[in-house]
Amino acid sequence: MDQKRLPAGARDKLPFWFPAAWSTRAVALSMQMTMAGFMGVYFTDVLGLNPAIIGVLLMISRFSDAITDLLIGFIVDRTNTKLGKARPYEFAIVVLWATIYAMYAAPEMSNTALYVWVFVTYFIQNSICVTILYGNEPVYLVRAVKKPENRTRMISAAGIYQMVLVTMAGMIVPQLVARAGNDRHSWATIVLFIAVPCAIIGLGRFFFVPELKDAEEPKEKAEIVSLKKAFGALKGNKYLWMLAAMYFIYHFSNGFNGAMATYYTKWNMGDLGIQTWLNAAALLAMPILIFVPKLMDKWGTAKTLHIGFIIMALGPVIRWVGGANLPALMIGTAFFIVGAVPISFMMNIYLFECMDYGEWKLGTRIEGVMGSVNSFMAKMASALSGALQGFLIAAVGYVGTAERQTAGTLTGIAVLYNLVPIVFVLIALFISYKYDVEKQIPQIRAELEARKAQPAVAVAEEAAEKEWETWRS
Repeated sequence: MDQKRLPAGARDKLPFWFPAAWSTRAVALSMQMTMAGFMGVYFTDVLGLNPAIIGVLLMISRFSDAITDLLIGFIVDRTNTKLGKARPYEFAIVVLWATIYAMYAAPEMSNTALYVWVFVTYFIQNSICVTILYGNEPVYLVRAVKKPENRTRMISAAGIYQMVLVTMAGMIVPQLVARAGNDRHSWATIVLFIAVPCAIIGLGRFFFVPELKDAEEPKEKAEIVSLKKAFGALKGNKYLWMLAAMYFIYHFSNGFNGAMATYYTKWNMGDLGIQTWLNAAALLAMPILIFVPKLMDKWGTAKTLHIGFIIMALGPVIRWVGGANLPALMIGTAFFIVGAVPISFMMNIYLFECMDYGEWKLGTRIEGVMGSVNSFMAKMASALSGALQGFLIAAVGYVGTAERQTAGTLTGIAVLYNLVPIVFVLIALFISYKYDVEKQIPQIRAELEARKAQPAVAVAEEAAEKEWETWRS
């Protein structure tokens, strides 16, 4: 059959534009994470709010995601529209950027009102918008790209597009923020010029990547998985929880690292604009993305995780030893980013392994709910890292409105910036050695294929038997 007549996602070889189209939503979502790195400084230095109180409010908001994160997967699994299961939810990216702008354009009001404003806008961003966008991701991918090997290649290629664009933007934003200083109007203007293009670009996947028609189960044959059955399937999937724990630690370490980098560059190095060079270090991770699929084929998924976490842990060690030396800071940051590539960019590959294991062991395949578990873990990690960062930065004597920080505070910032990520990444490394599902995957997938073939074989045998009986009579 002529491949060009097939939908792009169903072809043996994906067209060059397909990964770029798929990456658009990820680019817009990653820019949200870039802006989150400056959130702490905005709250403490620009709005003059207490970092410990802010940490508690953001933690409460994130904990509320527990319900929405787990429910969105259940909702996506039960969605059936002409556009598909996951695709309709892509419009959440527009609402996300509208509320990001609202948060950074906080009007003049009392501190109590500001705390409420921050809480509400942050809640909408994460408990609703980001929850939806994380929850629909694995389902969308499975239904947009037919061949598993093409999914891996596309994730790698899309990751390169994502990293290039986000890194370029990430090199510009720190300079803009440094020039804005503590002026509220300047901050709002900067975010507006980021929010509008991100909301538009973020819809690229919706317009150019349809779900495949043959990926949709016929409504009369689709199994309606009850909420009780879905949670039962989650409970018995040990590898999913190992993966979720590692994903939690990655997001915790990454969030804490990003927030403390802002304070470290502004106060310990005297220039917030230095983050431009730290973001430039992310470019070193791009060649890794090209080779990761081949490395995963050669080493296996588990060993790729081991090596990644080891490299990731070395990053803060190099930074700590190098002190305020910019080259050492850039090299350490590059190690931290490169090491995170397997767990951050290839997450769906590991998730597919867990889906197959769960279906094989428990007899129920759930897609959206599993994606929601990882979304939930990412939110909890962000909640705890934000709260801990707020408490610890206050504990070392940080005063956002001060002209300079004390020597003890600067030492505390340096320790927090490096020690906390090291400890947590080492915990993830230990867990990765328990994640050995890949040893069973060939057998699991072979048995799943055999199960799917059994009904067809039974029907064929029954038809042959009826034909024989008809002939005999």
